[in-house]
Amino acid sequence: LHCTRPLCLGRRRLSSDAHMRVRTPFRCSPHPCEYEIAFVSDVEGDLDYFNRWVAGSRCVAYTGSDEAALTLTHARAYFVYGGDVPDHGRGSEQLLRLLVGLKRAFPRRVALLVGNRDLNKLRLTSECAPSDLARPHWSIPAPHWDPSAPTLSQHLEQVAAARGGGATAASCDCAAERLRWMYENTLGCPATFEARRAELAALRSVGSATGDNGGGGGGGGGGGGGGGGGRGGGGGG
Repeated sequence: LHCTRPLCLGRRRLSSDAHMRVRTPFRCSPHPCEYEIAFVSDVEGDLDYFNRWVAGSRCVAYTGSDEAALTLTHARAYFVYGGDVPDHGRGSEQLLRLLVGLKRAFPRRVALLVGNRDLNKLRLTSECAPSDLARPHWSIPAPHWDPSAPTLSQHLEQVAAARGGGATAASCDCAAERLRWMYENTLGCPATFEARRAELAALRSVGSATGDNGGGGGGGGGGGGGGGGGRGGGGGG
């Protein structure tokens, strides 16, 4: 974007935590500007946080009281999402649908960047494919970057021991348990499996969401172009 005046972000205060979350929003310069840009990042499925951010934004708003779709509030408004849509909260799929819907509605004024939590979900398209699920569980090694992580076979043996009743690693081997193992031991998001199970159950209006052989849950990724870091606030320029 090319503004007719220098981009003025105003004063901001950053916390000292790992994500460098912006505690106060960027304040727009009193000088006239050509564009107003809203930015937020690292929501990680926390839909309550995102809703609070939208409520304080001058550029992004919900189209109705049901909070089912987003819109840009004026002709000079732009929106940038800095990456990391899914994982820790129970709103990953809903957030993905909101962001993609906004991008489709305003393709030239919305930019969705990808972060590490979005990119690492791309492996699910291959590792959860039927051809890969057909691989024997004992042939799949532990992640080489974490010597303390269990192999898939060790994970399935733990599941079988917990189920009892003559369950074996082979009888517990299913897509759901492989996905749980990946989330907990190879993707750095041990709470995501249950968070996705709860979200899917809520979206489907059922008591619980289950997968094959008693498992459940699901994936979640992101789309877009670059990378980002740190939750942000609304912006102006």
